Parts: sequence; C-alpha cells; structure tokens
Amino acid sequence: MGIPRYIGRFSGKDFLTTVDWERDELLDIIDAAQDLKRRFLSRVPTHHLAGRTLFMLFYNRSLRTRNSFEAGIYQLGGHAHFLNPNDLYTPTLPEDMVPYQTEAISDVARVLSRYGDAIAIRIYGDPAKWHIGRGHRIVEEFAKWATIPVLNMEDDIYHPFQALADMMAAIEIERGRIRGKKFVVSYAYSGGLKPLAVPQSEVLVAAKFGFDLTLAHPPGFELEDDVMARVREYADRYGGSFRVTNDMKEAFEGADFVYPKAWSPKGFFPPYNGEVDREGARAYQDKFKDWITTLELLDVTDKAFYMHCGPADRGQEVTDEVLDSYERSLYFEQAENRLHVQKAIMAMIMG
Repeated sequence: MGIPRYIGRFSGKDFLTTVDWERDELLDIIDAAQDLKRRFLSRVPTHHLAGRTLFMLFYNRSLRTRNSFEAGIYQLGGHAHFLNPNDLYTPTLPEDMVPYQTEAISDVARVLSRYGDAIAIRIYGDPAKWHIGRGHRIVEEFAKWATIPVLNMEDDIYHPFQALADMMAAIEIERGRIRGKKFVVSYAYSGGLKPLAVPQSEVLVAAKFGFDLTLAHPPGFELEDDVMARVREYADRYGGSFRVTNDMKEAFEGADFVYPKAWSPKGFFPPYNGEVDREGARAYQDKFKDWITTLELLDVTDKAFYMHCGPADRGQEVTDEVLDSYERSLYFEQAENRLHVQKAIMAMIMG
C-alpha cells in the first residue's frame, strides 16, 4: 500500500486539546485512523515510526489509555517508555518546587526531548490535588519546555483522544452522515469523584462537528464557563445547535447518541489555592442516584446508541443490560477506536 500521505503531516505539533485544531484537521485525523484501522484488521504492517520513542508519564492508573498507546506505538514500529512519576522525583509546577526533593518540569521536559520523539502525560484527580485546572497546567508546562510534541492522555479539563475516538465511532455507525443528528452528553451518577475532562471534551468536539447537541445535568454540575462559551460559538459557526437541560429523560427524547457520564459537582473543587471539600461533593451527588441509564430510559430515544468512555460504573451510571447490548451500545467500539485515533495522531506528529 505504500507510505500514506498523512505520515508527518502535522510534524512537531502538540496535541493537548481539540480546541487547538481546526475541524478539517480533526476530520483528517479520523480519516487517517480509519485507514490505520483497515490496515490493522488486514494485518498490513504500518511501521511508519520505526525507531521513534514515546515517553508516557502516568500520574493515574489506566487500562485503555496505557495499553492502546503502548500497542499503538509498537504497531507503528516505535517503542513506549512507561514512566512512574515517583521515578522522576515527581515533577511539579514552579511555585511548588521543594529543594532537594523535586525536579522542575522544565528540566524533565528538556531532558526527555533529547532522548526521544514525544512525551505523553495523564494527570487528573488526587495527583493534581483536585484543584480545577491544575492537571492541565502541568501538561501545558511540559509543552512549554519540551522541544518534541506533548500529548495529553487526559487531564482534569480535557480528554481529546477519547473525544476523537468517540466521534470516529459515531461517524462509522452513521456511515459519515452525522449532520443534524442529536447528540446528548448527560451526567450520570457515580459514588466516586470524576473529573470534567470527558464531558467537556465531548461537548467541544460534538459542537465542532455540527451535531445538534444537548447537555443534561442536575443543578450544580455545570461545566466550566469558558468551555460553555466556546461550545456555543462552535454551534453557531458549524451549523449545529446547543441547549442545556436539568432533565435527563427529556434530554434523551429523539436522541441519536446518548453519552451519560459521571463528573463531580462544580463548587466543591475551587481554583488552585482553594480548599477542597470532597465529603461535601460526595454528599451532594448522592442526591442524584436516579441519573442512571436503563433500557427503559434508552427506549425513550427510540433508536439512540449508548456511549461511554470507560470504565463505566455498572449499576450506578448504567445497567448491565444497556452496557452489554450488542445492538445499542458502542462502548467497546469506542475503546477499540482509541488505538487507531492515537496511532493516527502519533503518525501525523511524530513522523
């Protein structure tokens, strides 16, 4: 088949959020991912990144992200280095530097830049101290100092790889005809505290792709103001629509895709130097245990496909009957597409 034209197309560019990329560029990434998926299923070798090295820094555990990145870079002919933050003296932001105990991100980024070809980072939740935006600031700090591309494998604000894999699943199931389709991003209950990264990335990319978008959540679970403003801008620019409701069942009516996902209530996780109220957040979200996707609720849509980034909290966010439904659930297709979207982006920026 030869060397695809997309190899190295965006050479050297960071992938921190879909906001930094034009819609046509994102669609090109999905096209490349579909090509790599066909080659993978046909067992056609794709060693386009032979000799390339990806450094993967995980502040959080992972099933899909770690394994899809490791498998992906190997299938492209490269190699992944798994890095535990504890083995790097746990890099911190400049204002957090503790003499003789930590190493500056600026140093780590520049050292790794001389050893390999890209740095991928996953940081959200407790390692980011649950102050909104802190994880993303750490990713940005790496990008500021690195001279090789930096990839955001998920922080507390954005999860761009997941969002593109999800769009790829929607495009595949609809054979490319997504304009005018209703896409619902909804809160779903969980006993745990989850970051805003997935719902925010989903509404951003769905609006940019021109869906008729609905965001559903109980009062107090609002997304960040700057994200909401950008989603409204995208809906106007790209010919879609955007509305917000506090009624899950009403949001599901007439939907083509529903994406019910847990995230934490706003107000309990203040900016960087504020006090975090974990117990208050848990107590508040426990009031909304009825925000769960059942077959009865899914039937309100008539035809919608269920979506979730994984891991889904069975019995809290969704019932087994929905998640395991061969006809209605795209859960495993989304996970599968993580591999191919990530391979596409690595091939395009590391080639």
